[in-house]
Amino acid sequence: MVMALAPCSSERAWDLLVDVSQHCNIKLRDVAAALIATTKDRTLPVPIQRELRRALRRLHAADRR
Repeated sequence: MVMALAPCSSERAWDLLVDVSQHCNIKLRDVAAALIATTKDRTLPVPIQRELRRALRRLHAADRR
């Protein structure tokens, strides 16, 4: 899912998930489960939404360099 959102490589997607997990202090498996739950019309918890947006911005900024 992250690779489709970003788009990015699998390694960068993994790093992004780890980054979100660490900044939210939520286990990585719970971040991933929350992302998957969005495919079933569940909303992403606000802390994960916020950190995912930040991580995506950092990813895109790094790509522009």
